Amino acid sequence: MALFELKGKDMGTQKVVIEQGPVRVFADAIGDTTGAYTAPGAPAPPTFPFVMPYWGSTGTGGAAGLPIENLRGKGRSILHGEQEFNFLNGEWPHVGDVLIGTGVISDVYEKVKSDGGKLEFYVTETTWSRESDGQAVCSTKFTLAINCKAGADEAKPLT
Repeated sequence: MALFELKGKDMGTQKVVIEQGPVRVFADAIGDTTGAYTAPGAPAPPTFPFVMPYWGSTGTGGAAGLPIENLRGKGRSILHGEQEFNFLNGEWPHVGDVLIGTGVISDVYEKVKSDGGKLEFYVTETTWSRESDGQAVCSTKFTLAINCKAGADEAKPLT
């Protein structure tokens, strides 16, 4: 059974700094060698907000994310589902920006598979705003899918 009690759970906030090195490396990794992402103050690539919590975290805040350890188990495979990026108010993350992300687990649902297993879905949404003026810059939506074989372990209840 999916952890339906997670729906609506506040994931806290996190502070990130958009740094030149990670932006350049990310652009290289996605094959964009145009040089558009190498200058000081350069825009971040369109999908960069997905990695900001990992490549820019200042260690402040406490965005907990999903309780992955509760979602693991025998016969359960964690999959990257869909993701979505929305750039708000004509804004875009740039090198040098300090952003505050506020996240929530917006949905939890499951679907039965024809082989007797099921798929569990956990949807998180984060809005990133500039620390300096509070202006919303972008939002991200990420769906984590758990492929559960028939007879798989259940998600571990939250304690």
